[in-house]
Amino acid sequence: MTIQQALERLKVAEVRQLPLTSLQTDEALQPRNGRMVPFREQTRMEGRSREHIGTMRLTLEASQAIQLEPVLVAEIDDGLYVIDGHQRLKAYQLAGRETVPARVCSMGRREAVLASKLANCGERALEMHAEQKRDAAWQYLAAITRQGASGLPEAESRRTVVARFGIGYGTVDRMLHKLPKVNPKDWPIEALDPGTGWPRWRYTREAGAGWQDMENQMTPEQLTQREAEKLARKIGGLLDKATPAAMRRALEMLADEAKLAANNADTLAFLADIAEPDTGDY
Repeated sequence: MTIQQALERLKVAEVRQLPLTSLQTDEALQPRNGRMVPFREQTRMEGRSREHIGTMRLTLEASQAIQLEPVLVAEIDDGLYVIDGHQRLKAYQLAGRETVPARVCSMGRREAVLASKLANCGERALEMHAEQKRDAAWQYLAAITRQGASGLPEAESRRTVVARFGIGYGTVDRMLHKLPKVNPKDWPIEALDPGTGWPRWRYTREAGAGWQDMENQMTPEQLTQREAEKLARKIGGLLDKATPAAMRRALEMLADEAKLAANNADTLAFLADIAEPDTGDY
């Protein structure tokens, strides 16, 4: 059975009312990874997500008889994991509901990981970012081609991949060309998809993405990278609201202050050196 067939089977499974406490979530089953979104757009995407959850919460609070579209759940080793509907699940929790409508099917973890990527790239009330779609397609292609060791299986084609993930033909061609050249052992764990163990498309595609030379442990360089990402995210959210002229002026002002602070630090260090007390040692 293909991943697409497993997902279709899940979508037509009988709807059940499951206790919220019985459902589990896993990062590996959530393809809406915020790190895939450009820094300038992350704040906006998070805001849209919060608004979407808030709207669903208000809908649920209007009447106990109202139900949202069932979440999709994979039964993996006797555990129930949400693979599609994390925002709906959050809305049910915030609305104080005790149960949630769900469709459930048993499947392996690998199937669940890939099915979650397929499910979330379809038509949604809150569409995934283009970068998230591209990464989902990249992970899917790596899985079905045995990481580039074989071609597309009989049930797949460039056309089906384009349709399922909403990406371009050229992107699919670049991915298929790139796959055999990637070795996951060359990448630190933080650059890998937690479900597939395959490097993210953004990092393998972009030279100098900041991950290639990192070690698997939390080195000073890795800590700096994380801090820089957080800072870039905050700055990006502010710049997104500014005019181009104001944005350029603000960056110039920050650069000038950084240079001045560096010069001041040098001056202070020099003054401290020459101000050391005379010890009489010559």
